[in-house]
Order: sequence, then C-alpha cells, then structure tokens
Amino acid sequence: MRAATGVAKGALLVPQRAVIETQGSYSVVVVGSDNKASIRPVKTGERVGPMWVITDGLQPGEQVIAEGMQKAREGAPVQPKQFKPAAPGQGE
Repeated sequence: MRAATGVAKGALLVPQRAVIETQGSYSVVVVGSDNKASIRPVKTGERVGPMWVITDGLQPGEQVIAEGMQKAREGAPVQPKQFKPAAPGQGE
C-alpha cells in the first residue's frame, strides 16, 4: 500500500536521464527561447518511476535535454525535439 507523505509545491518532474550528477550536485541542460543550451544547477527530490522531482532551479514550461546532454555546451545552439519515451513492448 502506498500513501502520500507530503506535497512538494512548485516541484517539477523531469526524466531521470535528463539529470546530470557531478560530485554530489545535480544539474540539467535547459534549452532557452533562443534554442541555446544552458547548464543549470537544480535541487532534486525523490524519484518517481523513471522521473525525478526537481524542487528548485527549474521553472514550469522550461525544456530540458534528455538525450545527447554530453554534446551540449553552455551557449551552444541546439535543435530541440520532443522526447518520447519508448512505450512498453516497443523497440524489440
């Protein structure tokens, strides 16, 4: 049985693969309105399935990069594409 233990106001969910961990700190690569990459430190909460709760550092509506983050550099132009997680049974 699962029960809600609290509500995180203003928290956002992002794919776990979009969160970069470096020496105990976490960041995401945000795509700005000018389609340029920006590496942003964030505070994480708990994991919910394949998603991670972001409690600080990200605003609603901002796009994060979930694939190819290793290639993204601060201020580099990017061509964002909608992230579509593989549906169960797909890709076999």
